[in-house]
Amino acid sequence: MICKGICIEYKVTRLLRVGHYEVGHKRCHICEMFIKWEGGWCPCCGSKLRERPRNSKYRIKFLEKRLQEKN
Repeated sequence: MICKGICIEYKVTRLLRVGHYEVGHKRCHICEMFIKWEGGWCPCCGSKLRERPRNSKYRIKFLEKRLQEKN
């Protein structure tokens, strides 16, 4: 799997005081960037996109916001 540069079209910038995952952005670990994409696989290299934070501090924060939205 190699980055072909297609993902540049879907690249997003970070909003102030809002996390990428909270607004629906996904991260490709091969292309090393956040993209706005509806599918679960990167349109560029075909790897699985990360939809949740890995850091435990941000993961807890993300899950708490998701629970608040459901209620």
